[in-house]
This record gives sequence, structure tokens and C-alpha cells, in this order.
Amino acid sequence: MIPPIITPPYPVDALPPELARLVTEIQAKVQAPDALICMAILSAISAASQSLVDVLLPTGQLRPVSTNFLTIAESGERKSAVDGIVSAPIHAHDEARAAKYQENLSRYICDMKVWRAKDQVLRGKLKKAAHQDESTDEIQEQWEAHEKKKPISPRLRQLVRQDISERALIEALEGDCESIALMSDEGEAVLKGSAMTTFSVHNRVWDGAKMLTLDRGRGVHIVVRHPRGTMSIMVQPAMLKDYLRRHGELARGSGFWARVLVGAPPSTQGFRFVYWYNEQWVYLPGFHGGIKELLEEYDRRLAEGPIKREVLEFSPEAVTRWIALTNQVEAMLQPFGYLNDIKDFASKSMEMAGRLAALLHFFTKQQGKISLNALECAFFIVRWHIDEFKRLFGHHAGAPQIQSDAKALEFYLHTHFYQGGNLTAPRNAVLHAGPIRPVARFNEVLDYLVACGKVWIGLVGRRRFINPGPNFGVP
Repeated sequence: MIPPIITPPYPVDALPPELARLVTEIQAKVQAPDALICMAILSAISAASQSLVDVLLPTGQLRPVSTNFLTIAESGERKSAVDGIVSAPIHAHDEARAAKYQENLSRYICDMKVWRAKDQVLRGKLKKAAHQDESTDEIQEQWEAHEKKKPISPRLRQLVRQDISERALIEALEGDCESIALMSDEGEAVLKGSAMTTFSVHNRVWDGAKMLTLDRGRGVHIVVRHPRGTMSIMVQPAMLKDYLRRHGELARGSGFWARVLVGAPPSTQGFRFVYWYNEQWVYLPGFHGGIKELLEEYDRRLAEGPIKREVLEFSPEAVTRWIALTNQVEAMLQPFGYLNDIKDFASKSMEMAGRLAALLHFFTKQQGKISLNALECAFFIVRWHIDEFKRLFGHHAGAPQIQSDAKALEFYLHTHFYQGGNLTAPRNAVLHAGPIRPVARFNEVLDYLVACGKVWIGLVGRRRFINPGPNFGVP
């Protein structure tokens, strides 16, 4: 089994009907790639929902519903248009927060002037009493009461962040149950931020860490409790390639990439013919209303005190299916398995399916536990991203041709000879029936496998046989 060479259509039909209709509506008006639209919609739902609910996986782990997306698309694919349409209520909410912050800041500045004036008066009274050797008890009580009335500086809460450092990321999440979203239709701004060169904070937020801390020195400590964070980056291939050249090994090795649903949909440019245009939106207002409702509910709960998130659980039928799907994925991690070269991502794929199932269940206001249908829909979506991750980051991706051919020949030897217990393969039979031809190319690839310790060549009379070496099946 090999990954598709060309990205297949996004599984739009796996989405709940109201979201599938929304995708069709946006695609009809904007004519952007289907995956770009779907990933923007799912990331908006994640950003709006992550502060209100968690999901209890069938493994017993309580996890966030936050999801990370990376959409790879060339300039001109209408990334900005899609982001502007889908994320409009999120940006509007941030604008309203900023306006409210300015009002509160003006009030705070005035209140501080009054407070400082009263503070100076109390200081004068204290100095005078101390100078005249009079009792200062009453003044101290007044001062203590005055200190308690010191105005608190307002805090600007913004959900969407872009060019941000790791320190600023932690500062944005300071407190209890804070929520942010690294979202940009021009991903270069996010990728160039220093927060995208170290990944421990991102990974811990995605994992649902109960507490993060940062020591700023001089006795100042930042404490972050129960943070939530969504990521949605739309980036051009050249920008991503440059980022991967500089930081790709660390991003993959740290496990960060394994926590990201990636997609590089085929271009629609050259096929976006216009025959009619209807300015009326039928399904978008309902989607915007749902996002706005969740954001306002988060603000309301935040104002009331510490947030207690709702916990979503899976139905018994969904749990049974979860176990079956988990075992299917696990089997494909074996040597020569389809997921063997992307084990890091595949190992988290069922958790991602669980998060998406919870998001779809919650946003569409389903009652009770997460249904079997929601899990199946989520897995269809994740399976598409599995193929994309393998196509973009698997061993074959960008590998020299001889390595790809060697992998194919090794897989053929395993499936047609060695796994059945026959630990020898006639060289001529492999040449005539195997995946590598002509003979000159076959010999070159076979020599490569021998040099790598994957196989060794034995002679029986005048016949040559290919035998498994010490490194056969080793990635």
C-alpha cells in the first residue's frame, strides 16, 4: 500500500450536514481548494470550543479538544479570502475585546491618578504623625484599606496570535483556563516567530498540561494553569521548505509535527470559471452565529470565575469501534506496514480522531455521549490527513530515487518470500516478477541493499539467491 501521488478530495461528506453544506457554499463562491476550506472551518471550531469542553478518550485520558492544522497552498489559492470568511466572528470578537480594553485602560489611568493622589495624602499624614511622635495606628489602617482599593490594570485578551515568542506565548496564557489560537493565512509570520523554534510549550499545551511556569527573574513568576491552544497556519510551499530546512528536524524529533494535521490540496487555479454569482449567504450566518455564541459564553464564564469545562464521553458503541480502529492503526506500525515510516504521527491519530469527534458533537449541539457516527466521521477526516502526512513526510517524500526503489524491493521481498517463512528468494524470479526493472536498475538497487546490510547474496551452484541481512526491515 502506497500513499496517493495526488491528494484526493477532502472527505467533505464526512462532516455533519450543516458543515458540509457550508463547505459547498464557500467553495461555490470562492472556488478555493476543498481541504483549505474544511481545515479553516475545523480550526475555527477548535479555537471557539477549546475553552468550554474537554474529551474523555476511551483510554481514560482526559484531553483537550484543541487541534493543530497546517495548510500548504501556493499564492493565489485564496487563503486570505477563506480565512476572512470563516474566521470573521473570531476576528470581530478580538476587535471588540480590544475596544473594551481601551475603555478599561482609560478608566484605569484615571482611577490610578485618583488613587495616587490619595496615596500622597496618606503619606503626608504618616510623615506628620511620625514627626510629631503621634500614634499612626489609624493612619496605617486607612493605608491598608487604601492599598486594597488599588486599581487593577486591565488585561488585553486576544484569541488570535501570530508573530509571537515563547515567552509571550506563556504570558498570553498566564492565569487559569486561558485560551489562544495561532492563526494566520500568511503562515510566514507565525513560522518566523521564536515560539516556532522551540516546541516544548506547544506540545505541553496540546497535551493538556495542568500547569506551566516561567521564571522572569527578580522574584517574578508566571504561572499558567489548564491552558488551551489551537494552531491554524496557511503557508506557501517555499516558505515551509525554508522553515523545514532550518527547524524541520527539531520539529519532527520533538513530536510537534506529530500533533499537526497537514494538508497540501491540489490547486484550483485555471479552473475557477465564473458563470453566475449570488451574494446571499445561506449557511454561513448560522456558522458565524455558532462561533460567536461559544466565544461569548467563554467570556461570560471567565468573568464569573474559574472555568469548569464540560467533559464529553464516548458512547459504548463508539468505544467498541475505537478499539477496533486503534488495533488497525497499531497493526500498520509493524515493519513494512503502511504507517511504519510515520509512526510518530500515526500513534496520535486516534487521539486526533477523538478530538475531532468531540468538536463535531459539541458544535452541532448533539445530546448525550459522542456517537459512533461522530467517531466514524472524524476518522474519515483523520485518515485523509494520515495519507497526506505520509505523502509529505514519509520516507519516500523527497528521498533519492534509489532509496525509494530500495524500499519497494525490500517490501516486495518481505511480502512475497520472507514473511511466509521462506528466507531465500531466487534472484532471477525477483527480477522478472518484482517491482524494479530493467536489469541494470535492478542490479544497482540490489547492490544498494547489500551495502546497507539489508540483504546478502548466496550461491547455490550457478543460481543466485537473495537472503535477508541483519538490517532487513530496519527503518
